[in-house]
Amino acid sequence: MLKKGLLLAAALIVAILILAPCALPGTLPVSVIPDGASWIAHVDMEKFVATRLYEYLEKDGRIQIKSRDITRMLKIDLFKDITGLTVFGFGPGHKRAVFAAAGKFDKNRLLTLLDLDEDHREIPYGGSTIYSMDDDEFGAFVNENLIVFGERQGDVEKVLDTAAGKMKNFGSSKLHEAFKNNSAGAFISGVVENLSGLDREIGRSRLVGKASGVFFSARENQDALEVRARVSADTPESAKDMADIAQGFIAMIRLGQGHEGHEGGGDRAASLLQGLQIKLEGNTVGLEINVPSSEYPNLMSRGRHFSRFLD
Repeated sequence: MLKKGLLLAAALIVAILILAPCALPGTLPVSVIPDGASWIAHVDMEKFVATRLYEYLEKDGRIQIKSRDITRMLKIDLFKDITGLTVFGFGPGHKRAVFAAAGKFDKNRLLTLLDLDEDHREIPYGGSTIYSMDDDEFGAFVNENLIVFGERQGDVEKVLDTAAGKMKNFGSSKLHEAFKNNSAGAFISGVVENLSGLDREIGRSRLVGKASGVFFSARENQDALEVRARVSADTPESAKDMADIAQGFIAMIRLGQGHEGHEGGGDRAASLLQGLQIKLEGNTVGLEINVPSSEYPNLMSRGRHFSRFLD
């Protein structure tokens, strides 16, 4: 129950942000992330909740609908009690992903819910306990305000060893340096060293399949959402192909104006894409878009437009 509940919480947070991305509040928990992580994404929940975007999403009602079951079951307010969510991975596929959730948790309640599962196991590890369900879900308390969980026991053990100082953290790695250089002021940000190695399905995308690494971030400037991504390719030719595909996607949306099943849907999506800038610089494609925060909920309700982008 511990891991399943928080994993669902993580999935809801990421879905809302992207489709609608010893810890100090909201900050990246560098001290628990092992050296050797190949990708990382971080949501600073405190920054997100302070945005006008969150205010608009809250009024829209989608956040409450998606989070109310988690709140009722675990007594956790996803957007007030969780101050930061970090996801990082050691290799391709979701099974090598580890979640670190920082915030205010009722540890006794979570453990009581876990005890209701007769098949769960408690595995002593150093001075900590790893909790397991079905032998493919593992979680642990790093401290009272930080929980980690993943699908491999060995990955959770790495995190606990790193937190205890037995293993080197990723603070001096190129991945951390890239994250620091690009995440200032962002409420969601991430860096992937090798995008094509994340998952087999990614390589089938016409756009993403040509990419090697990527950085992305989202921040709010006054009442506008700024989303930025920089995608690197192996060659300038591949970078140009990615830029051409992105431009083609925009053209498709503009051609679809007025032809959506819901009146005004194509017009709205096209108008929001007016601010999208695509910049080609050698092996790198930069994408930047500024969207009024008040329009973001409407844009996400037309999310089928954007699914074509990754086909």
